[in-house]
Amino acid sequence: MKKIFLLPHSFKKAGWAILIPTFIIGFMMFIDGCNGFPGYLMKGLDPASELYRVLNSNTMGYVLNNIAIIGICVGSLFVTCSREPIEDELITQLRLNALLIALYLSTAFNVVSALCFYGLSYLYVMIGNIFTVLLVFLVVYEVKLWRLKKSLSYEE
Repeated sequence: MKKIFLLPHSFKKAGWAILIPTFIIGFMMFIDGCNGFPGYLMKGLDPASELYRVLNSNTMGYVLNNIAIIGICVGSLFVTCSREPIEDELITQLRLNALLIALYLSTAFNVVSALCFYGLSYLYVMIGNIFTVLLVFLVVYEVKLWRLKKSLSYEE
């Protein structure tokens, strides 16, 4: 069997702990136009307060953007590249199939985006596309793994 460079299984839990909150933060910022802390969450704050000034600053926007991007990338990488408790040839084949599906879908998404979006809209689509391969792989792999475990439990 060929050597596959995967992270230890313990990285999967750490990856989920990083991925979920940063994905939520990133999605909330994406809805608001990627301008830092979401403005719709600051509606109840007094515009003259120090908290409002800090949350609305450019520095906070840069920090939150970096936290969201790096957190989603690292978290999804930890989840997708960590070993399963029982890593065998079937799991390896499942990984390869999920990776190919993610690659095909991401490429199709890039082609369609290039044909349909222009200007600033294209920029927003490409910001979301940063994570397409990893997140599609994660979804496809987890669904296929769930189906495999479900079919194996029926056989027993």
